[in-house]
Amino acid sequence: MESLNALVVGISADKPEVQQRFIDKFALTFPMISDTSKTIIDAYGARAVLGVAATRSTFLIDPDGRIAHVWPKVKVEGHAEDVLAKIRELAGGHATAGATG
Repeated sequence: MESLNALVVGISADKPEVQQRFIDKFALTFPMISDTSKTIIDAYGARAVLGVAATRSTFLIDPDGRIAHVWPKVKVEGHAEDVLAKIRELAGGHATAGATG
């Protein structure tokens, strides 16, 4: 994602050891933050119904720290491509294609 001037970070309420199994299972190449206190999850309003779990959501944050776009209920299939397209769109088409992240 460097060529797009973007950083991908995953956040979940899982403990680090659970996250590591998830990272290993899906061969993730981005860091994960363990938010067991749900401070970050609550700040973004990402708790699921009844406040028990977090919803799988994506937040695109601009360089000024503002939320530029939200995908509130993520379906994994095609999601990475959707995010890349939005980053390119918001960058005015100046971002370089072919990034991995």
